[in-house]
Amino acid sequence: MRKEDFYARTMHTPDDAERAEMRAMLRELSQKLLPLHRALIESARADYASMVAPVNGPNHLLQLLNEDPHFAWLKPVTSLIVDIDEMARVDFTPADFDAITGRVEQYFGTAPDLAFAGHYVPVLQRDVEVAIAHAALRQILSRRRK
Repeated sequence: MRKEDFYARTMHTPDDAERAEMRAMLRELSQKLLPLHRALIESARADYASMVAPVNGPNHLLQLLNEDPHFAWLKPVTSLIVDIDEMARVDFTPADFDAITGRVEQYFGTAPDLAFAGHYVPVLQRDVEVAIAHAALRQILSRRRK
């Protein structure tokens, strides 16, 4: 789905049962992705502080998240959360839903994107908070496949 299509739609059509269920799942995905994203940022911040330089407060961290290559691998997750939240507010088709949940699977599924997995898997294996948040997200994704 193109970004222009997202912005052109508004949530004015009442949801049928199928879309209401999909919309609820989008909200659940967002709720599970946020703590995972937070834990990933914290882990990347700690790595940066130990390998490069201290992170001097939240403004410095925000600047690093936006500009430093050390944090670039997190940008697709940030975009994914924004896109899920936008989709949950507008009309969407089942194909749109499948596309966005496919993106979640691409990063956090059983066969994740290799470029992302190169950063994610080591963090997942060493950080308990990331592992707990990952497990909660996987529970939502497993319900989708049933």
